[in-house]
Amino acid sequence: MIRNALLFALATSMARSSIAFAPPRTVAVGSEKTLACRNVEGRGLPSPLHVSTNDGNPQFSEREVETREVDAEADRPRPESFAPPPSAATGPYASSKAGVGAWERVEGNYVLRPPPESGEPRALIHFLGGAILGAAPDVAYRYVLEKLSENGFLIVATPYNLSFDHLKTCDEVISKFERIAPSLARQYGAVPVVGMGHSCGALLQLLITSLFPDTPRAANALISYNNKPVKDAVPLFDEVVAPFFSSVAAKNDAGIPSGTDVMYMSLRLARAAAEGELPSDQLLNDIRKFATPQFMEPLLQEEFKVPNGVREALNTFVSPSAGALESAGVLPLFNQAVDILDQIPILVDEVANGARDFNPLTSSVRAAARRAYRARRTLLLQYDEDPLDESEEIEELLREAETVMRMKRPMISIDIQRKVLKGNHATPVLAPPVDLAERAEDILGSEMAKERLLYAEADATVDALVRWLEEGQL
Repeated sequence: MIRNALLFALATSMARSSIAFAPPRTVAVGSEKTLACRNVEGRGLPSPLHVSTNDGNPQFSEREVETREVDAEADRPRPESFAPPPSAATGPYASSKAGVGAWERVEGNYVLRPPPESGEPRALIHFLGGAILGAAPDVAYRYVLEKLSENGFLIVATPYNLSFDHLKTCDEVISKFERIAPSLARQYGAVPVVGMGHSCGALLQLLITSLFPDTPRAANALISYNNKPVKDAVPLFDEVVAPFFSSVAAKNDAGIPSGTDVMYMSLRLARAAAEGELPSDQLLNDIRKFATPQFMEPLLQEEFKVPNGVREALNTFVSPSAGALESAGVLPLFNQAVDILDQIPILVDEVANGARDFNPLTSSVRAAARRAYRARRTLLLQYDEDPLDESEEIEELLREAETVMRMKRPMISIDIQRKVLKGNHATPVLAPPVDLAERAEDILGSEMAKERLLYAEADATVDALVRWLEEGQL
C-alpha cells in the first residue's frame, strides 16, 4: 500500500499537483489507437484511461510532485489473518459469463450494454453501489442502471466487498475496471467515463477522483454521499458491536472452530450450490476435518474421494435442474446473495483484528477532496428524507476545491450541482426490474404501477441523472 500512502499524502498536502483535467468526451477508455499506457505503480498494470484533447494530444503534461506524510492512519497496515473464500467480488473471474437478465459478468465486473438501436454508447457509466449491496450492484440497483442503459449509456458496475480500508477497496475496484477497459475500447473506441456511486460508492468515487490521478473521470454523479465515522454510522459500535465481533472471531485452545470459521465453511457450501455444482472432493474433505474434534483427528482415514462413476451419475441427475435454474435466473441471484453474505465474516474479522474506524479518516477524506478533487462536472443527488446524507457538506468542500484549482489553473472551470429529490437513502434500490415494471405499467398504467410498486422516486432519480448527463453533452 505504499502507492496508496503516497497518493494520499499528495492529495492532502499543499504540494504542486499533477492533476489532469479533460473536458467532456475527452476522457476515454483507451483503445489501440488512443491508449496512452502508463504503468500503474504497485499493480504492474497499464492504465487504460487516457486524458486527451479532441485532437488526441495530451491537454496537460504530468509534473513532479512533492509528498509528505500527513496522516499515520492512512498508512497503518490492516491485519490480514483471515482468508475469505473466493467470491464473485474478490475471487477468480471467468472472462465472460451470463449474469442476471441482460447483464454479463466480465473480468469481475457486471456489464450492461445499451440497446443496439441506440447506436454507439453516449458514455460509459462506472457504477459503485453502497455498503453491503455494493457486492451485487446489478441486482440491487437493477432498475436505475437498466433505465440508464436504455437511454444509451454503457454500464460497468464493479462489485466490491465492504472493508474498513477504503483505499484498498479503491485499488481493487480500479484493478477490476482496468481489466475490462481494453476490450470495451476495442469494441466501442473512445468513450467518456462518468463515475457514479450511491452512499459508500459515492465516497469511493470521490476518493478515486481525488487520490488516483491515473484514473480520470469526465464527470461524477454522487448519490446520497455519506462519509460518517464508524461510531456515528453504527450505534454502540465500541460498546456492543466490537466486543461481540471479537468474541465471534475468537479462537480457542480446544480446537473448536470460531464463529467466522463456521461462516466461511457455510459460505463455501452455499457457493457450490449457487454454481449448480456438487461439492468437490476437496470441499468435502475440508468439511470432514472441520467437523471433527481435534482429539479425534488422528482417527481420520485417508482423504475421502467420491468415486468417479458416482459423481458422474449424480451430475447427470442434477445438471438438468441446475441448467433450468440457471436459465431462469435463479442461480445467478442465489450466487449474488452469497456475494453479499461473504462480507459478514470478513467485517467480523477486521473488527476482531483491531479495525475501529475507516481508512482514511473522515477528516482526511475532506482534506483530500478540498485539495485534490479534479472532476470537471459533479452532480450531488440527495433525498429529502435521508438523515445519512452529507451532500451539503461535500458540496462546500468541492467548491473550495474549485477555488484551489482555479488558483493553479485559471482557465479551468468546475461545474458543481446539487439537486434534492423526494425519497430516502434506499430510494435507488427500491424498484423492480425494468421488465417487471413495464408489464405492471401495461396492466395498471404508468402512474398507478409506480405508486403500487414503489418506484416513482427511483424513476425520478433516473430522469434527474439523464437530464444532467445530457446537459454535459453526454
